[in-house]
Amino acid sequence: MADDKDAKVARNEAVVRAFLKGWDDLDVDACMAQCADNMCYLNQPLEAIRGKADVRKMIASIFEPAKRCEFDLIHVFGKGNRVVTERLDQWDWDGSNTWQLKLHVCGLFELTEDGKIYEWREYYDNDNWTNDGGPSLVL
Repeated sequence: MADDKDAKVARNEAVVRAFLKGWDDLDVDACMAQCADNMCYLNQPLEAIRGKADVRKMIASIFEPAKRCEFDLIHVFGKGNRVVTERLDQWDWDGSNTWQLKLHVCGLFELTEDGKIYEWREYYDNDNWTNDGGPSLVL
């Protein structure tokens, strides 16, 4: 039984890593391939974005002004169908090959039984995001 639980956690961590790798590659299709149709994306303290189509739209709107992005994973750990990430999200908005925004983030992902992300909650300093060039996070 422990092997089944360990396999589920490993699978879920791999799904979350693939989702975040999509951000590094600015590839919205790679991100969305990891998500359930009824997913919810919640950036605290903003309003939740519900449904895969609207989450896709939000992610694409963030990718549009970005020249480069890198999510440096500090910690990734899971339990059952939940995965927590502690990250440093870095953004190059102007193409200078330097990071204009370095954002410390804690993310919580909840996955379906078949390994798709259905809830994604992010916790970070929204003023840091806005003041350092991050695009609007409101649809």
